[in-house]
Amino acid sequence: MNQQPAKLGIREYVSIAILMVGAKASEDTPATLYNQVQNAAWMIPILSAGLFFIPLFLLLKTLSLYENKNLFSVIQKLLGRYIGFIVCLLIFVISSFAISFDSRTYTNIIRTFYFPTTPNIIIYALLMVVCAYGAKKGIQHIGSVSYLMIFYFVLSLYLALILSTQDSNIYSIFPIWGPGKLEVLKVGTQRLTLFAEFFLFTLLIPYCASNKEFRKGTWIAFVYVSIQISVCVLIFICMFDVTFGGTAFPFHTAIRYVSLGSYLPNVEIIFFVMWIMSAFIRFTAFLYLNALMFGHIFKIKDFEILIPSLATIYLLIGSIPEAAIDVSLEFKPIIAMIAGPAFSAIAIILWLAALLKGDFKHGKNRNSM
Repeated sequence: MNQQPAKLGIREYVSIAILMVGAKASEDTPATLYNQVQNAAWMIPILSAGLFFIPLFLLLKTLSLYENKNLFSVIQKLLGRYIGFIVCLLIFVISSFAISFDSRTYTNIIRTFYFPTTPNIIIYALLMVVCAYGAKKGIQHIGSVSYLMIFYFVLSLYLALILSTQDSNIYSIFPIWGPGKLEVLKVGTQRLTLFAEFFLFTLLIPYCASNKEFRKGTWIAFVYVSIQISVCVLIFICMFDVTFGGTAFPFHTAIRYVSLGSYLPNVEIIFFVMWIMSAFIRFTAFLYLNALMFGHIFKIKDFEILIPSLATIYLLIGSIPEAAIDVSLEFKPIIAMIAGPAFSAIAIILWLAALLKGDFKHGKNRNSM
């Protein structure tokens, strides 16, 4: 007798979402925001979340019409075979470059702060091998491990932030609007990519217990991570003040100087273990999603066999930038400028297509029967 695979519950799905999106507070994102709008950097995650709420709401509303169908199935249903193929391929390409440069950023962090004598390629290869192995286990295993880890990750993050406030100055948040309200609004619009993963999570709908639980979990994780990233940036501003602009990875700089009283200095290894575990889960889930996309586009049913090959390709792409600064200043900003607006536009186009085809009316009639 064939046994149906277990579905992701709301706890597992929310844990994956928080670990994947919330981890942005512990990489170079806070420093990038500060360099754009200085003291007002902490407002950007909340402002971008408010703007991204509209396309995300429309996308979830559209997908609710097609029970147990994922994003790519709905795209091809609404936009047709050929246009749908091009749009799905575009999403896959953007996501592939994003995982390549994000994983390279994490490799740079590990080498700069913890293993300075180890070659970049060794650290990078180990990261991708571990993530590929995890992704091959399937999304249910990723969800279970995420649920087991989420409490310890959140606890260690907030403990590190609380310890970091010992030498902080709240007056560093002034002038509160940074370079001005218009500049803050402009950057908030450009940084929609902060929440682009929520667009990709809709590929997991068939793997969740129900569409209703998926929507509920999405909003819980969306609100939580927007607040978490904002709080982290605010604390980094208070801690580093004007030197924040020259601090590429503020979370890792902060945990090198915190201590648990006078008897337990140099406790960064505790926070590093939690952080590296969350990094493994982040890229494991990312790899799984990309393999799922590739399998759907090219009609490959057993898409999980593609994961090692994709991990190797992403390793090669991520190795192209010669220096860490090239990743932060040249390659990642291009993806950041494209991903958020492109995903938002696709979400709105899908909603309009469903509206023009009358699918909302038919769905309402079906529900009333």
